[in-house]
Amino acid sequence: MNDRRTPKGSNAVLVTAPASPGARRSALIIGIALFVAFCVLTSFTRVTMPRVEAFIPIFDATFALINLVTASLLLVVFRRSRMHAVLYLASGYLFTSLIVVAHMLSSPGVFSSGGLFGAASQTSAWLETFQYAGLPLLVICYALRRRYEGVIARSSTGADVIWIAAGAVAGAGLLTVFASTSGQLLPRTILASGHPTIMLVANVAVCLLSLAALAVLGSRPPYSVLDLWLMVVVFAWLFDVALSGVLSARLFDVGFYAGRLFGLFAASLVPAILIFEASRLYGRLDEALAIAEDRSAELARSREELAQAQRLEAIGQLTGGVAHDFNNLLAIIIGNLELMQRARGDVEKIERLTQGAMNAAQRGERLVRQLLTYARKQITRPETVNPNQLIVDIENLVRRAIGEQIELTMTLNPLLAPAQIDPTEFETAILNLAINSRDAMTGGGRITIETLNATIDQGFAASNPEVKPGSYVMIRVSDCGTGMTPAVLARAFDPFFTTKEVGKGSGLGLSQVYGFAKTAGGHVTIESELGIGTTVKLYLPKSSDRPIIAETGDETTSLGPASYRETILIVEDDEEVLIVAAENLRELGYQVETAVNAAQALDVLKGDHSVDLLFSDVIMPGGMNGVQLAVEARRIRPTLKVLLTSGYTAAALSREHGLPDNLNVVEKPYQREELAKKLRLVIGG
Repeated sequence: MNDRRTPKGSNAVLVTAPASPGARRSALIIGIALFVAFCVLTSFTRVTMPRVEAFIPIFDATFALINLVTASLLLVVFRRSRMHAVLYLASGYLFTSLIVVAHMLSSPGVFSSGGLFGAASQTSAWLETFQYAGLPLLVICYALRRRYEGVIARSSTGADVIWIAAGAVAGAGLLTVFASTSGQLLPRTILASGHPTIMLVANVAVCLLSLAALAVLGSRPPYSVLDLWLMVVVFAWLFDVALSGVLSARLFDVGFYAGRLFGLFAASLVPAILIFEASRLYGRLDEALAIAEDRSAELARSREELAQAQRLEAIGQLTGGVAHDFNNLLAIIIGNLELMQRARGDVEKIERLTQGAMNAAQRGERLVRQLLTYARKQITRPETVNPNQLIVDIENLVRRAIGEQIELTMTLNPLLAPAQIDPTEFETAILNLAINSRDAMTGGGRITIETLNATIDQGFAASNPEVKPGSYVMIRVSDCGTGMTPAVLARAFDPFFTTKEVGKGSGLGLSQVYGFAKTAGGHVTIESELGIGTTVKLYLPKSSDRPIIAETGDETTSLGPASYRETILIVEDDEEVLIVAAENLRELGYQVETAVNAAQALDVLKGDHSVDLLFSDVIMPGGMNGVQLAVEARRIRPTLKVLLTSGYTAAALSREHGLPDNLNVVEKPYQREELAKKLRLVIGG
């Protein structure tokens, strides 16, 4: 739907906005000055002045150019205002410009002794009369059209401009031809003795036409800016005609020159006002831009404050959720340990209690993994895999998790591209999605898992700045459950946000999916509708490598036992963690040296102690982290093996602590078997 209202703050304000009191005072002062100058000059109009033959072509060329520029500016105003009254006025200035050009070409002595159009001075005299009559006539048309512009539907087409321009050109052309070829029809306007009566009558008629234009313009206040200054233009135009056509006796007297100056002022006034108003418009535009920038900055601050408040709320929710879950786990661990202290001699009970404490600790480990995955700081082990195969491998696990009352349908694309992901995190994400779908269908239903190749184009990436365009593997998990409300959907990925009953969900399932997708360089979306169901689309970047085929057999067969001669230097600032790590390594058959910071470790390495491997935490106090320690240690002992331990991803460690790609990392918390395997791999080279 097109809005035809006059645009605010554009050049249309000249046509529609009432003239300010200051503008009215300025116009009045100029009008009085013009009248005073006219009255003074009336006593000298017939005084002969030097004959300057070049004055006529120079004046006509300047006058024509000014009128042409004014017509062009008014066409711009029409394009913005869509007011045909302005178009009429533009045609008047265009007509005047063309007639002035014809007058210049027909003036005797300029380009030829008799003028280019013939008929000598009679042609140029009549063209000058037509020139003076054209503008007041079209000002009257402007004023009359202006009265009804508000009730007539405004429209703006290129055809309107073409027709009006063609009319001005045709009118100027026809009058030029008529003045040039009708020497016998038109009376003589110039005699040797001066202006004849017919010329005086014609000029008086033009003066009356100018007065009529003033009357029509002034009959409908309030006046717009353009109305006001047009009255001044017509006023000066009237004095031009009176001085040069009525009071002047011949060419090149005071009346002739003075009238031309009044005419030049009249022609220059409208473009000057247009330029002045345009400069004011740009000034207002600068002010508006400054205000907009201030408001944008204020809005940005408000958004940042809101985001900060939301972050604080999320942190509070996250802290509360973590505290709740870990308190439960600690209650289990502490309770089992207390029971173990009182169950001395009861081996079976101690084993049962030990297993209960271990299970609670492993639940805590999984909770930490989910949190780190959401924060994208979990250590990942990406491999180039076939997602179809991973889904098939966990199909039975998914079926057991969702129960027999829910049907599982899988549609796997046989031409699915490989993806470079952590297989364990991928399987966890699929299982979390299946469990979420199960919980949304309390009365049974169907879960569909589909895989297909997808492409994210520039349009989608433009509306989602965190997504890169390219080829992806898409896993779509959909259900026919209750669906989500928009409010729930907006918070679906928030950690610890859940609509389930207390004790039936941690609120970290979708958070883990989101964290996994982002860590893998992908994207995840949720589409949900109440009463219909939910669809989650997991996009994973397509890999150009071939999938890795898992080798069968015992992976530890090539790992020999510790030789009891290898010495490991443990660097850990947490004393209790250091004690546990040292005890585990001694039980594995290693010789152990310990240090609580990098400085102590370097002292050991600079001494005579035999050290085969440096096992260090990454984040430590004292100004030197584990990565920096490893670099310095290898400078001291170039053949030293290094194994670092942390809960962050290798990418995060590389970004935050400068971890090189060639350093080995084992994830915290680690179990003894996992640590033993990693140690044998590193020591074995």
